[in-house]
Amino acid sequence: MFVAIVMVLTLSISPGFSAEKDAGEKAKEEKKAAESIWTQEEEAGRRRFEPTEEEIERIMKSVKESDPAKAKELEELRKTDAPRFMNQLREYGKEEFGKIIRERIDGWRAQRVAEFLDWLGREYEPEAKELAGLKTKDPNLYNKKYELVWDKYRAIYEAWRRNPELGKVLKQDLALRTRCDELIAKIKSEKDDKKRAELGKQLYEVVADRFDLIVRRRQIAYEELLRRLKELQDQINEQKNEINKWRNEKFKEENVRQRIKELTEGIPKFNWD
Repeated sequence: MFVAIVMVLTLSISPGFSAEKDAGEKAKEEKKAAESIWTQEEEAGRRRFEPTEEEIERIMKSVKESDPAKAKELEELRKTDAPRFMNQLREYGKEEFGKIIRERIDGWRAQRVAEFLDWLGREYEPEAKELAGLKTKDPNLYNKKYELVWDKYRAIYEAWRRNPELGKVLKQDLALRTRCDELIAKIKSEKDDKKRAELGKQLYEVVADRFDLIVRRRQIAYEELLRRLKELQDQINEQKNEINKWRNEKFKEENVRQRIKELTEGIPKFNWD
């Protein structure tokens, strides 16, 4: 099998492949790689909220209303030094920035609720209908009921989003645990030996089914670990190849020269101050 794959790959690559790759294409690849080494280091420390163009205009409008002179100064800075402009915009438009962040958080929460209710309607229709009926009839009771339903099904829902198969297993497990509790309560209160024995058989079947689900959950977790391990190994190989490439003296020299050119002749991509 291995030999066959090697032969197929060998035949599928033209003998003149390396020669056909012209200097212009190689130059583009080298330039892209040279730019990425700086970009990766610069972006590693940046995890701040970044406003959209529409939100920037909104913040600028608020600055203009409170301080027209500063707004004019910011407009000029926006054309010449984008990173510095953004830093000053955060400083002088902090109130509007805060409003936008709160709006985003509220929007995220509303979306999360809508997605959860949509899922609840598919998987637990009776409880979803009960909630829908309470929403206009009794908002306070609706909020309390929603929190109870969220607490009850949150783990299943979040697992479902990551891995639908795991979500189904957790849903089945919850049903079995509920049935298990019901049977135990009946066995404890039942006086008739024959009925107790029948309930005991049912309990055995439920517990046996739960055992199978536990094994399936562990199998899913194992498969997820294997997937993550493969992704991690791919990242390790990619990083190794990248580091080996960056250690090349010629690559380093070209990269440093290009960066100096950007710093002296162009606008820096980030704020070095």
